[in-house]
Amino acid sequence: MFSKQCTYGDFLKSDEKIATNILASRLQMLETTGIIIKQDHPQSKAKVLYKLSQKGIDLLPVMIEINLWADKYFTLPEERKEMLAEVKKDKEAFIKEKTKELTGDTE
Repeated sequence: MFSKQCTYGDFLKSDEKIATNILASRLQMLETTGIIIKQDHPQSKAKVLYKLSQKGIDLLPVMIEINLWADKYFTLPEERKEMLAEVKKDKEAFIKEKTKELTGDTE
């Protein structure tokens, strides 16, 4: 949601260092529960894109709150702290703008 990774390879290269079998299982579960949708990759027939569904986008306020909680108790990466600084300025405006970005609404 926050890092905009969308291919299996992108997730595999992330800092979490998740095992391939666990990653495949979690992506399948997220797709089955309707949190993400799988689409054909526009540049490669061998790849697919994973995107948030509306159901997944609707989790944004929850994810913001989890990140604010984590910021209180853990050391977060600098880019996450920068995002949370924006959230703390105006949480509702941040959620509205991020939701527009995630849905592709450019108005």
